[in-house]
Order: sequence, then structure tokens, then C-alpha cells
Amino acid sequence: MEVDTKKFKGIDLLLFQNVMKEIRLQTHSANKYLIQLEGALVEQAALLGNRDAITMLSFKALDDATGEYTEDDKEHAAIFINKLSKLKHPLVFKMGGDYHYRKHNLAKALELYKKFLKLDNNSFMSSDVYRTLGMILFQQQKLMQTKVLMEKSINLAPINKVSQAHFVLGLINEIDPLNARYHFEMAASEGFLESFVNLGFLELNYFSNLYKAKEWFKLGAELGDYNCMIGLFDCYIKEENWKNARITYTKTKKFLKDSKVAVNLDDIRVQSVELMNTSLGPAVFNEQYPNKLPGSKHKSKWDL
Repeated sequence: MEVDTKKFKGIDLLLFQNVMKEIRLQTHSANKYLIQLEGALVEQAALLGNRDAITMLSFKALDDATGEYTEDDKEHAAIFINKLSKLKHPLVFKMGGDYHYRKHNLAKALELYKKFLKLDNNSFMSSDVYRTLGMILFQQQKLMQTKVLMEKSINLAPINKVSQAHFVLGLINEIDPLNARYHFEMAASEGFLESFVNLGFLELNYFSNLYKAKEWFKLGAELGDYNCMIGLFDCYIKEENWKNARITYTKTKKFLKDSKVAVNLDDIRVQSVELMNTSLGPAVFNEQYPNKLPGSKHKSKWDL
């Protein structure tokens, strides 16, 4: 049976494009032909007069640095944006705010985001705006306002879209460890790397749960977070597991050197290193075999 494509509206094409984009993001895959198809769907929707599609193409032209769009194209894009602004089309204010946020023009971004929220303050798209506004205010150390905005953001979108908001709420709730742990765990469930080290130190220093602390630190260490490597070292020192402490110490030293990170483990953990060396003797740094001690057996790089 043939499909009558004349019955399609611009909003139908954008819906299809959004589904394709979401699948691409969820699967972390990028097929160039499917990405081209997404672009073609937006262009066709714009030709059918869809204002969202026209807005998307206009800002794509303004952002272009590849030469795909000419200066004439960009002038026409600016005209479309101006007309859509006069029509108070919500997406033009949201994308305008995003555009100026990327350009570090925060005052203009705030102005446009506020205009957007006057038109749409209770949608999936407004969740993204609340989160970005929260990040701006967080950088300005306006923590209570940030908290309100991030909470609004997480209430309007699924967890996979608001992991950063949960992470920031975890930082803001530092004086409330239970609440902080909840938000860090929500962020960690979506693979937000920075949350692992915070969870590790919360479990180690506040909840005194060495097992959980080590699990969070191992996850972060596998992903290359040297702070998690240091946290794992702290766990073994606290356990007085000197052999694993030495293995972790040696691997961390090598990682810091190879990555050219200006952190000296001996300086920031003076007492711990002294305790370890008192128990085992001074470390001999072996660049070729940084993971091994005589008789040591472990399943993976950080699972000692």
C-alpha cells in the first residue's frame, strides 16, 4: 500500500526526526546517513511552514563555522529569527538563549530564557531551560536559586536528561549527606562520571561504608578519574590493607605521570604513605609493571 505523503504535516516530520534523534542518543550511535535523514526531515518540515523547523534551521545557519551556509543565508536566518520573535514563538527564545549561552553572552541568554519561560514553563523543553539557568546561577554562587531551578528541571524530564541537575543538587546539599547521596546516585545511574568520586568520599568519610566506597572509587578509576584512584588508596589505608594500598599507590603514581597531571600523591597523602612504607618498606616505582607485587592476583585493573 502506497503512503500518501501529501497528508504529512511539518509536525509529523519533526516527530519522526525527534524519535530518530532520541534513539541515536540512547544507543550512543551515529550513522551518517541517518543523521543526514534527520536533517532532511527538518528541512522538509521547514518547507511545509513548521515554525519549530524554521527556527532550528535558522540557528543552525547562525552557528555554522564550516562554510555550509553563506553570509546571505545567515542574514536570511536572522530575519526569520526576528520575525519569529515578534510572533512570540517559544522555541526561538529557547534556542536564542542556548545560542548566547554558548557564546558566553550570559546576560542576553538570561533575557531570552526568561521570555521563553513566560510562554512555556511546564514542559520537557522548559526542563532544559531551568537546568541551564541553574548552571548560570550556580557559577554565580547563587545556590538557593540554583536549587529551586534544578528541582524544577528534574520534575519535568526523565532521569537520562537531568543527570547534571541531580549532580549539582548533590553538591548543593553537601550539609545533608543523605540527600546529597540520593542526588549523586541518580546522576551516577546515568554514568555521570563526576558523581562517582563524591559518592565514594561520602561513603568513606560520612557513612563509614568501606565496601560501597571502594565500589564507587573502582568505577571512577576504570573511567580514568584520578581522584577515584586516590580515594581507593585511602580506602585500603583505612582498612590497613597495605598490599593493595601499595598496588593502588603505584598504579596511581604511574597514571598521574603518564597523564601529566600536576598532582603529587606523596605530598597530598603524606601520613598515609608513611604508614604504608612503615608496614611494607619504601615503594620501588616500576613503570613496566606498576600493577604487580609478588603473589598478587586480581581480576581487573582496579579490582584487587
